[in-house]
Amino acid sequence: MIEKYIGNVMQEVHIFNKLMESIMKKLFIASFLFSFLLAEDSKINLKIDGMQCAYSCAGKVSQVVQSIKGVEECEVDFATGTAVVKYDEKKVNSDNIIKLINKKTYYKAAVDKKECASKEKSTSI
Repeated sequence: MIEKYIGNVMQEVHIFNKLMESIMKKLFIASFLFSFLLAEDSKINLKIDGMQCAYSCAGKVSQVVQSIKGVEECEVDFATGTAVVKYDEKKVNSDNIIKLINKKTYYKAAVDKKECASKEKSTSI
């Protein structure tokens, strides 16, 4: 009688352990997939001083930025003297992007203060 009871308890414990293992696997997979859905690329707006031509200057800035590991996209606008860079914060940070532009080109890159100010105003309304 006791052996039968112990056998039933052991069977229930085994079923419970299998169920918990299945739930944990599903939670792990869900959290892994969810992290990719929430992962957002960082974006920085830069002011590029010193560009004098649309093709060569803007192209050089774009070439330097896009050669950086972790940079996913770079749009340089010669007319406004700005660049928008999308990048993966896990691979590169905005300070390194600015430093490399300043080091590998003749232009002076800095965070676009006007763009930051307009974003702060729009988010505070």
